[in-house]
Amino acid sequence: MAGAIAAGGTSGAAGANAAAGASGSAGMAGTGGAAGASGAAGNCGATTHALHPFGCKFAWGIASPNGALASYSYLQFMSSWIGSEVKADGSITSCSGCTWLTGTLASTNLIPAFYAYFIGFYGHANGIVDGNQTGTKKLTTDGAALIKGNRSKIIAMYAWYAGQLHMAWPSKPAVWLLEGDFVQYAATSQSSPLTYAELGQLAADITCAIKANMPNAVVAIDHSSWNADAVTTSYWNAMAVANYDMVWTTGVGNNNGYIEGSANNTTYNHATATYSYLHTLTGRTLLVDTSAGASAAGDSWSTASASDINGRITDGVIAANITGTAPTGLQGNISGLANVNAIASCP
Repeated sequence: MAGAIAAGGTSGAAGANAAAGASGSAGMAGTGGAAGASGAAGNCGATTHALHPFGCKFAWGIASPNGALASYSYLQFMSSWIGSEVKADGSITSCSGCTWLTGTLASTNLIPAFYAYFIGFYGHANGIVDGNQTGTKKLTTDGAALIKGNRSKIIAMYAWYAGQLHMAWPSKPAVWLLEGDFVQYAATSQSSPLTYAELGQLAADITCAIKANMPNAVVAIDHSSWNADAVTTSYWNAMAVANYDMVWTTGVGNNNGYIEGSANNTTYNHATATYSYLHTLTGRTLLVDTSAGASAAGDSWSTASASDINGRITDGVIAANITGTAPTGLQGNISGLANVNAIASCP
């Protein structure tokens, strides 16, 4: 999974507090016009978590394909990436996600799911590559130090973009899948790592920036499946300060509830390596994908048995996103799983 940049420092961010739904003006992110990022009480979205943005049945999604969407009516959501518009100075003046919404999804019943990678793309614009790429500076080592000096710009990026998306998509839910591998910015590999408290406060301020400007946003925080047991516990305890709705992660659907396909009861992090543990620890529902790019795994979800999917529903998983190339027969596979259990926790 691509890495993400987090930032330390004090809580709060640039911009005055504004009423929910206000949007920022185009131009340099962080130079005013965006709704408040940290926000006053009541400006950070509903306190009741939006655990079920796709309804009460297990939901299926894919990465946004090229071409028309007429043949994808059997899906409940579709995903796309946002944040590549950010420049090295932190400015952002265009919204590709808005174009995708109005030009692609508006005529469908699909819910959008955005991989919001602003911090990662901001690092890229400054010559800092993902941890699995070749470069002299990497997000796994240099990301936290870079962003500690640019924290308010990051919050302002999210605030501005959320306002733009709200104008394009004002009512139906839109899921924000925040910064993959967020936990790595508290790792000892960083030249200047964040504390878990700093990472949690950053997540809180980003989430507030989104919800203050897009009240229909549903925010999900990422879980890295390779975390050691102590890291998982510390990380999610820190995330409790954020007003987030869901958890997203990458994993398989057919390994007895373990997130990774190779995990079992002897794996180093087996105590915390299951969907059930993550669901119980956070109290949130889970969206799981098959990763993307060079790390994309095969589809183990639509090819799983109804018993497997029912097991994952019991574990707290409510949606699977097939983010690699959609396999031949996907629609038929999903149709064959149409009678899996309803989500018991759904109102």
